[in-house]
Amino acid sequence: MKKNSTLSEKIYDELYKDIIDRNLVSGQKLTLNMLKERFNVSHTPIREALTRLAENGLVTYYSNCGVSVTEFSEEDIKEIFQFMGELDALAVQFCKNSFSQIPLFYELEEIIEKEKKAVEEDDMLLWKDCSEDIHVVFYNHAGNRYLNESAAKIRARVELLSTTYYDNENIKKIHESHLEIYTAVQNKDFDKASNLMREHLQHSMMYALKGYATYKKSEK
Repeated sequence: MKKNSTLSEKIYDELYKDIIDRNLVSGQKLTLNMLKERFNVSHTPIREALTRLAENGLVTYYSNCGVSVTEFSEEDIKEIFQFMGELDALAVQFCKNSFSQIPLFYELEEIIEKEKKAVEEDDMLLWKDCSEDIHVVFYNHAGNRYLNESAAKIRARVELLSTTYYDNENIKKIHESHLEIYTAVQNKDFDKASNLMREHLQHSMMYALKGYATYKKSEK
């Protein structure tokens, strides 16, 4: 069982990366036989990996023999970012009365400095990590595992959709939005930071709607 668990984690990680990097495109079918041949393993760890991917919303079962990479409608994208915006805003609020405020300030400052460097040096990989960390850090200090679990279930879909609108212009705008949130937290104005976070996700939703539509056209 431990062996299968380890194998399934490796398969999951590889397929996750392929989907996020769009090496596996939206709507592409993945059969069990195809994946068995690729990974040279039994069906069991593959099924386990696919189940995790399905739980994260990255693949959708289409029959008993395989899955397809998830496709998103405009309504899907709007609901995903709306829900994520409310969760992120709530995470910021949960930090308002937290004993861990000072550690949060230090960690957020460090992330912002790294992100600034990434923007200046056009380091996409570093920027991507920093951009995600700016959201996750609030959950780490919110002190509520149920909030964190809810966000974790939808975060993969946000990450996938976000890759469709990463360009220099949008990255600079996103960085400026992060700076505004950081400044509000520095000033201990968590209500403002929460509202800014919600607005930030609304802008991200608009980028995603445009980016995903462009991505789908390029796949035709």
